[in-house]
Amino acid sequence: LIYLGIKSAIQLGPDPALMVDIGGGSAQLVVGNDERMLFAVSAPLGALRLTERMIESDPPSRRELQRLARCVKKGLRDPLEAVAEHEPMVAYGSSGSIHALAHVAHWLEYGQPIRQINGHVLSLDALQRLTRRLRKMSVAERERLPGIDAKRAEIIVPGAEVLCTVLGRLGLEEITVSDFGVREGLVTDWLASHAQEVSRLDQVENLKLRSVLQLASKFEPNLPHAQHVAKLALALFDGMRARHGLGDAEREALHYAALLHDIGSAIGYDGHAEHAYYIIRHGNLRGLSDDEVELIANVARFHSKAKPRKREKSYRDLAKTNRKAVRWLAALLRIAEGLDRSHYQLVRSVRVMRGRAAVTMRVSARGDAQLELWAARRRSDLLAELIDAPVRIALERVAVDKGQNGTAAKPARAKRRAPRSSVRRAARRARPVRRREARR
Repeated sequence: LIYLGIKSAIQLGPDPALMVDIGGGSAQLVVGNDERMLFAVSAPLGALRLTERMIESDPPSRRELQRLARCVKKGLRDPLEAVAEHEPMVAYGSSGSIHALAHVAHWLEYGQPIRQINGHVLSLDALQRLTRRLRKMSVAERERLPGIDAKRAEIIVPGAEVLCTVLGRLGLEEITVSDFGVREGLVTDWLASHAQEVSRLDQVENLKLRSVLQLASKFEPNLPHAQHVAKLALALFDGMRARHGLGDAEREALHYAALLHDIGSAIGYDGHAEHAYYIIRHGNLRGLSDDEVELIANVARFHSKAKPRKREKSYRDLAKTNRKAVRWLAALLRIAEGLDRSHYQLVRSVRVMRGRAAVTMRVSARGDAQLELWAARRRSDLLAELIDAPVRIALERVAVDKGQNGTAAKPARAKRRAPRSSVRRAARRARPVRRREARR
């Protein structure tokens, strides 16, 4: 269940990875990769069990700490030897004790809370410095530390000792925190067995994309529209590569922002771009770092009327390179959104033609797509500012349907309008006829 929980929260690779869960009564060591669990072992070294057996003084005496260290090393000797045979190169942690250690270490190092616990990396050096500090504190002093509650403060020292020993003995320099564990693993296991219709998105192997689609399906009322906008936005991104100079990471961010751009409509259409930012920011997207989530949320935030401006805190707090990416991605997303203004997916494709004086977007559409062209032109102002040139959006002729013999049918030739003088002469000749018919 620990393996299933962590696999649902973090993208595992093909190489073996160690997963650590320090509970109250025992510590669980699991080895697995992106395909299956390889090995699991339990040791009676839970944080609460060790506290009750080894710690009597407050703060712990030197003798008690030495006895605790010996007990942990002895209890982990055989389990770690078995784990080492699988040669794990990375470590993940899922328990409340590991979460608390990560929170406190980050507070003491940087003076601020962790913005996103899932995927946060706790280094062994930071953990060892924190452990030495915790050993000297009383329970009351630990309770005052930010990021730790009263119950956890009492048992945190043995938990830190176990984690330090595991990482140190296996030569691992850091551990990545997962906010999913046994409980979420239980849910994942049940869904896999009993709810295929709920887990249909499991066919999407990419954890990031699967997480985005799950969030979109939860709030997005018109997913086909979002998917079509994403397709058009990526076509515009590829066509403008020479101008924006962005890479595959930004292309991926545009894809996810396009899928989620209208998600705020679940709260209200007015201000739905701001609502989209909030939902994406707090939507627990899996496999994405905090910076990636912030980039995606900002692109969705500025896909509508508002332009990226430094007076907006979410945009102002971004790194300079990410601010540039937001401007470009939002500009492309705005046009792609306009190209499906009716939500009927009339626009089949779009090609970018770069000229010296302007950028022309050739739109291939079925039926009357005048509303889409009008909306896209209205939304091209931000892109025009970025390239300092006009943006032209024109309808491209669609290939003519083939006839019954398989050859392309010739388009009907438009009738030539007769000159005005010819029209007048024909009208004069028709007047006597009309009079005779009237007399009859």
